[in-house]
Amino acid sequence: MKMNQTRLAQAALSAILLATPAAWADTNVPLADAQKAYAEVDYESTRRLAKAALERGGNDRASTAELYLLWATAAAALDQADEARTAFLYVLSINPDAKLERSLSPKIRAPYLEARGSLSQADGKAPLNLTLQSRVQGLEVALTDSANIVARIELATRAQQNEPFARRHLRATPHQRVAIINASELQFFLQALDHYGNVLFELGNQDDPERVALVGAGPRPTAAAAQATDVNRTPYYITAGAFAVLGITAGGIATAQYLRREDAAKDWNGSDCEQPGLTREQQCANVGTRRQRAETLAIGFAAGGGALLLGSVVSLLLAPSSPATPSVAVDAGPGNVMLRWRTTL
Repeated sequence: MKMNQTRLAQAALSAILLATPAAWADTNVPLADAQKAYAEVDYESTRRLAKAALERGGNDRASTAELYLLWATAAAALDQADEARTAFLYVLSINPDAKLERSLSPKIRAPYLEARGSLSQADGKAPLNLTLQSRVQGLEVALTDSANIVARIELATRAQQNEPFARRHLRATPHQRVAIINASELQFFLQALDHYGNVLFELGNQDDPERVALVGAGPRPTAAAAQATDVNRTPYYITAGAFAVLGITAGGIATAQYLRREDAAKDWNGSDCEQPGLTREQQCANVGTRRQRAETLAIGFAAGGGALLLGSVVSLLLAPSSPATPSVAVDAGPGNVMLRWRTTL
């Protein structure tokens, strides 16, 4: 019986090594203790030590994968099928290529196969993934989490190589926006963490961060720059105002001349200009001249006023634009991020 248990432990241990790439090897003490207990066919200790190491938190992706695998295999050996299936979900989410030896006991393979079946997708996409894309004045973080094992996301960013990373704790939601200002390009890394703060997935890392160029990003204008922009717009506003005043004045003069023309037209058609013996032109030549002059002035001032008002509109259209400047405040806390936008014109 003891020999069978030893062979089972050795086979399961080889499965762990197959499931975890060599590059993921970790020598931290809690993991080593759990591995030692497993090699000694002490499933209770293996389960306890693996759980304790995970609950301590702070494990990198490699150690997290191996600890969940040790926990899952030990739980399955102890007939804790539900617990083993849940732990295998973590294993297969972290490393979809993880495989167990076919020679292992059915009670160990069964929860593993159930977990694999529940994560299989027709489109072949990985069950756990994080992406980051640049958007106008910010970033969009997308999470794929088929097993719902991610508790929070940590985003670390910096604008310069020699700066420390600024860290933000984000919610584990499929899509969310994060505001980033005062930079045109960022270095970053993303981590998906479990409830204890162990790394389940990462995109880049502190030693080898990813880079992203921000769309439409740039330094926020200073007060002096904004004032300079206002000064540059001032001549256009003054010109537009002057044109508007002159145009309105010309329109008023045109209206007055039109009324004079109407008065002269009444006199021209009145009885005083219809005396017998002389023509209307001979009797009221001065009235005709006054009517013609008022009509000419009314038309001229009306045309000039319209041109001036049009010039006022054109001056406003040619003035440099003053786009709204978004002001963003970020309140970050464990598992939560809040963005407050304020637009200043």
